[in-house]
Amino acid sequence: MSVPLETAITQFLQAKQIDRGAAKNTLEAYERDLAQFRAATETKGPKSIAQVESDDVNRYLKDLHRLKIRPATVARKVSALRQFFKFCMLELGLESNPADQVKSPAQARRLPQFLSHESIAKLLEVARTGLPYDERLPDETKEALRSRDRAMFVLLYATGVRVSELVGLKLRAIELELAYIRVMGKGGKERIVPFAPAAGEALLEYLGLARDRLLVEKRKHGRPVPEEAFVSIRGEPLARQAYWQILTAFARAGGVTEPISPHKLRHSFATHLLQAGMNLRSLQTLLGHSDLSTTQIYTHVTPEHLKTLHKKHHPRGE
Repeated sequence: MSVPLETAITQFLQAKQIDRGAAKNTLEAYERDLAQFRAATETKGPKSIAQVESDDVNRYLKDLHRLKIRPATVARKVSALRQFFKFCMLELGLESNPADQVKSPAQARRLPQFLSHESIAKLLEVARTGLPYDERLPDETKEALRSRDRAMFVLLYATGVRVSELVGLKLRAIELELAYIRVMGKGGKERIVPFAPAAGEALLEYLGLARDRLLVEKRKHGRPVPEEAFVSIRGEPLARQAYWQILTAFARAGGVTEPISPHKLRHSFATHLLQAGMNLRSLQTLLGHSDLSTTQIYTHVTPEHLKTLHKKHHPRGE
């Protein structure tokens, strides 16, 4: 007897979580995409995986096209279906993959947006002076928050980590003396990322006293202290959205008018390293990319810089 589609999806998600260590956001995306496909396919009642045909997949994709879903999103949904049915073949006895012959929509590859050195300098100056926190707060608390903000910004630009990796960074994963952090990336893969002395100084200042000031109330009431390095004014792990707001406040205070986000800082880190002469393989390791092709997109970001280097170093570059 063939496995019901709903049951197969549950087993697929469990396998992704347990066997592959998929990140929470990835699992949630799989769950949403497959639930949407199931709803579109089971309009006349539940189906087993053996009853799903390529026509079901094609109708589903036509519906997405009619709804004007972005090509990149459709491509992700197609990938989810292919992986799901491949799992069904390997683990649940499905004879063929109904999504195998479906073509992903063509999509233009967007170049990563990055900040200029001038904008980075303005943001670093804000990090140095600090944000104007509420005057009603005690001076020690305001200074502790500024120290945290400074350490987070400098570390983010110095390492190029993802914002989820930054806010999830554990105290035990910071090696101040050796000047590196151990980052848990996508798929539960750990990597070591070194940081510059400026980031080490900012971290030392924050971890030395400021973090304890933000944890005073928690300790006073005997509540457990989080393992995460960066905490809120209430002593809780800082959320990604909260850090995005801090970064937006940095841009406003520094007069940086171009759109800003934590991921744009990651792109800036990568682009500026390439401009300084770092090779792609080393950059791939720092960024935690599993495939070099993902890193190669940065080679298309700064053609003018590449022309300058060619002119400077090539025998016929004049």
